[in-house]
Parts: sequence; C-alpha cells; structure tokens
Amino acid sequence: MEQNPKTERKWRYTWEAQSHSPNLRLFLFDSETNPKNHCKSLNVSILLEKSQLLVTCIGSEANGSENGVSLRVPVPRVLLDAESPVKFRALDDHIEVRLVLLLPVDHPLVSELVTDREKSAPLVMDYDVKALTLIGGVHLHCRKCSVKLTKRVIFEFSEMPSVNWRESADNWFGTCCCSFGGISEKMVVKYTNSYACSSGLCLLSATTVLLSEDDLIECILSDKIGMGRGCDLGRVDLGSGTSEVDTESHENGGEVDDSRDKASSVPECCVHDSFSSSESFQLDQKLTLDKKFLLDGFLEDVFMAKASNVSKNVEWIELACPECSSPLGAYPSGCGSKGKPIDGGVRLFKCYVSTSSANGESSDVFRKYTLERMFTNQLVECAKEELSFHVLVKDLTTKSPLFQIIILNPNSWSLTGLCSSRDEVGSTLELSPIVKVLFSDCKSSLVKKVDEEVYISKGQGEELIELLTNASKFLPSSCAYLQSSLVSSLHL
Repeated sequence: MEQNPKTERKWRYTWEAQSHSPNLRLFLFDSETNPKNHCKSLNVSILLEKSQLLVTCIGSEANGSENGVSLRVPVPRVLLDAESPVKFRALDDHIEVRLVLLLPVDHPLVSELVTDREKSAPLVMDYDVKALTLIGGVHLHCRKCSVKLTKRVIFEFSEMPSVNWRESADNWFGTCCCSFGGISEKMVVKYTNSYACSSGLCLLSATTVLLSEDDLIECILSDKIGMGRGCDLGRVDLGSGTSEVDTESHENGGEVDDSRDKASSVPECCVHDSFSSSESFQLDQKLTLDKKFLLDGFLEDVFMAKASNVSKNVEWIELACPECSSPLGAYPSGCGSKGKPIDGGVRLFKCYVSTSSANGESSDVFRKYTLERMFTNQLVECAKEELSFHVLVKDLTTKSPLFQIIILNPNSWSLTGLCSSRDEVGSTLELSPIVKVLFSDCKSSLVKKVDEEVYISKGQGEELIELLTNASKFLPSSCAYLQSSLVSSLHL
C-alpha cells in the first residue's frame, strides 16, 4: 500500500509549536489530494525508535486512488509524552496531527537536545566583536563571488551604538549646566570624536559593518546608483539652534524634517561671561554637519531605518559588488559630498559579506547572517521597543509602500519538508525559531492600520516579498489566509 514512486515526494509536512505550550502540531498535505474524501481508514502511529510518524490510509476507488498512502514523517528532536494518545483528523486539504510534549520546545532541558546550536543561536553583536578581535585581522569578501573588498587587513573592531546620544544624555543629566548639563555636552562630544570613521577601524552594528572608504577598493564606490544632493557642507554649533544648511519642508512621506531644531536652547542661567566657564561646558564646540547627522540619528543602521532616522538631506546610495553585481550595502551622500560618503564611511550588510575567501567556512564570522534573519530580528526588536505589531515597509529611495507585516506570534517554532515512503534512518531534524506574521503586498491590497513605518532598499524588499510568499506555501491553503492576508513566517 505504498505510494506510487513517481508521486511519493509530493506530500509536504510542516511541524509547528509555540513557546510555553506542551503541544506539537503537524500539517500534512498534498496539492492534489482531498484527505477527507480520498483517505479512508486513516491511521497515525509513532515509531519512537526511528523518530518517525507513520501515516497510512486506504484510498477511495471512486477517486482512482485505491493503492492508498503510506507516509513516514520525521519527528523533530522534542520530548514526546509517549503515554498520551495521538490525535489526528482528515480535513478537506490536509491531515492534522497533534502530539503532546512532556516539556515545551523552549524549555532549557529541551535546548540541551539541540545538536546544531549555531543554526538556532541568536545574532549577537558582542560575539562578532570578540570573534573578530580574536582572529587578529581580516579581509572582507563578497559572500557570493568571494572577491576581496578591502585594500588592507582590518585589525581594530568596535561596537557602534545605535541610539541618539544627545537625547539620551540630556534625559539622564539634563541640559542646564547649573545641574549636570555640562556632563551631557561632554558625553556628546566624546561620542562624536570616538566613533568617527577612520582608516583601519571597523565599527559594527546589529546588521552592518562600517568601514572607512579608504579601506575599500576604489571600484566599489564607483558602482553606485544615484547622486548626492548639492548643498554646502556647513557647520553647526553644539547646543545652539542654528545651522547653515537649508532644508526642505516636511512632507507626508514619514521622513523627519531635520530643519527643525533638535537641540535645546541654552537656558538663561547657563549664559556666562567667563570664557573658562563656556570652555568647560564646551558650548562653543563646533561640529561638522556629518557629526550633527550622526547625533540626530540620520546615519544610523540603514539596513532597516525607522521614519525618525530618515532625513531629506541624506540620500543613501546602494553599493554592488564590482565582480558579480550582487548587493553589498550603502553609504550616506548629499550636502556637498559630491557623491561620496558624508562621513567617509561605507555600511556593508553582514548578510552580503564574509570574513573568509570561501563561502560557508566555519571561520566566517558572519556566516549566520542572512537577509531573512537580520530583517526578522530588527522587526522583533522594533515591536518590543515601540509595541509596533503593524509595520509598513517602504522603499528607502522613493518612500513608496512595499509590503505590510502584522506580527502574530514572535515565539513560534517550525520544521517543514517533503515526506517519504521509504524506511529511512532515525530523524535528527530540529525545530527552528520563527516569527508568525500576516503579510500583504501593497501592490495588491490596501494599507490597513499602521503602528510603525520602516525603510529598506527596494531590492531587499523584493527579496523579502518572495521569501514571505514562499513561506506561506508551507501551510495548506485553508490555513494560509487570515483577514485577506497571507499567513507566513520568518526565521529568527
């Protein structure tokens, strides 16, 4: 009663589990089969010694499937309750099976069963800094074609904070020099001086590698799209409300109009005639415009920028590999920079570069980074910080909507694949952490409620749309739609 060898691989299985829930759910489906009508005498049993689920049924002669079906589904590494009965039912477009677990999938004891720890390990920036420092010195390569991107070996690595330090310092110490306001100004100056782009220094954020343009081969900056805006590179007084740069008025594009004064005016009690006093609090400190953009958050992580970090005076130029034309990253241009980076720095996305000349080697510090995982981690972080579960993703260049995502469950686990009728060896497959989402393409649907707007490049947006569309096919059609949107998932 085994399945026809010509069609034995067309049945798909998808296991799903939720954190803190002792249940494991299986969706088993075939695009051509109606299990409710075609599968008679359905039976599901667990083969514990082989970590498999055996699914058998007798076909319906009326539908020409009298040979029946015998499928073996690999069971992921979990702690099953062998004494609990297996619950199953045949529906119109899939077979559903429910198993009971002794412990939820995210329990620490279950985590000890994981063999591929690297696959499920979170993306941690602190690990990247330590790993790169231990190596001693690295070249960066294009992940796709392995061409070398750096002129010289990079030896110095540091973490790049992703907060508005001026606002944070003022919140902690206040803006008045009669209290702790002077500390705020000193922190801001120290921050800008410490994290300027310089040759030989690599600054790391959660998703990008920031290098000086002097450390990259020349042809990288020549392969770009667009030109910077032509305004003079002015200077701005730290703590004052004046700038020599003319800015555009705020439009309804979600961008921040940085012509508005972001710095607090100096209180009357802080105006002193003593030169030493003003020098002490550094109120006369001059900052170049690129440093002001840095402090205002306009040069932050561009992989997925929030609306508050998008400025009309900063245009992000996308970079491509000079050898294979695959995307690499971007750099900020405009304001008299003549098409070059405003701050002299280029942001390379970790999912597109490698620290090893051979793709996939264990020595590659960034091997765990993919576009999907980076986007998912940023999306979840945004939801935690802003309580934003309805996110509209826009094109960074045109500001037009690309797609909308609604986070359903950030604590899910999944495993999917194709079934086999062969008696294969025991399963060593493992569940992977995912985020369940509702996804809708803005081309085919209207934008609904929005809690947060974020901006990414168009190429990355199109790739994510394809990923989300394909992931929705891992569920039967009856479970793939909710409120006119696709039910999909993204790997963490």
